Amino acid sequence: MKRMIVDSNAMQTDSLRSYLGASQSNFAVLNDYASMEAYKGNTLTSIYRSMEIASEFPRQMIVLKPTGRICALMGRSQGLQRRMIDERQTRDFPTFCKRLQAARDGDVYFQEQLLESGRVADGQMDRILADAPILPRAIKELRKTFTPEELKIIRLDEPFTQTLIEKSMKFIVELTLDTMSNHPSPPRRIRSADELQNTFLFRHSVATFVWSLDWIARGGADGVRPDRMRNDTVDVIFATYATFFDGLISNDEKAQRIYRGAKFIISMLTRAKGTSLPKNAVA
Repeated sequence: MKRMIVDSNAMQTDSLRSYLGASQSNFAVLNDYASMEAYKGNTLTSIYRSMEIASEFPRQMIVLKPTGRICALMGRSQGLQRRMIDERQTRDFPTFCKRLQAARDGDVYFQEQLLESGRVADGQMDRILADAPILPRAIKELRKTFTPEELKIIRLDEPFTQTLIEKSMKFIVELTLDTMSNHPSPPRRIRSADELQNTFLFRHSVATFVWSLDWIARGGADGVRPDRMRNDTVDVIFATYATFFDGLISNDEKAQRIYRGAKFIISMLTRAKGTSLPKNAVA
């Protein structure tokens, strides 16, 4: 069985259709941001296009729980993927596809349900857009922590020195702990470094760090439009999810770079022995 996260920009592509058509053991995994991207804007136009291929393979679609709930999940390795899956929505996805077709054929009741989902999606995307202007400043502050020699290593994509590795891990752990302390639903208890590394918030911090380095390597993000920063924020979320599954189907090369970088860091941590957990990371 293969389970791939599908970026919203790949929902209408031949690559998704080919992947699903190649084997009944190939599954596409949808998170709530894939749904929001499908619903936002002109809902009764965008949703049908976005879900057309998924509707051809309804029993090969896996629907995840909302990101807010996934952030609260424990980091035990056993059952890690299973805990993220919304079993009811996954089971009922074929029914959703039938209702989608009914709405397309003019069913007003189902159309109104879709429009309500579209309003919720627009609201969430607007909230991300409102926060987007702070991101270039955060990248600039992170850049200040690196020496000229370290910035050269980042720019040329050279192997990190031990000092740069330690500095990077310090940033990731501090970002994780800060996010957990301010998140409305963080994991209730973290008992080991392995469990910390398996939480969504830790892996999102890893992906955020990789994304930040991507901008730093290109000179920074000053002057970048807020809507582009919002798109990047969603890319980081897709890349984070992909680290829990078998990869990312996406047409966005930046999203793929973030995923590959985050996956590499997480795989290195997984192979490392005796990783210590900071005392203030234990809940």
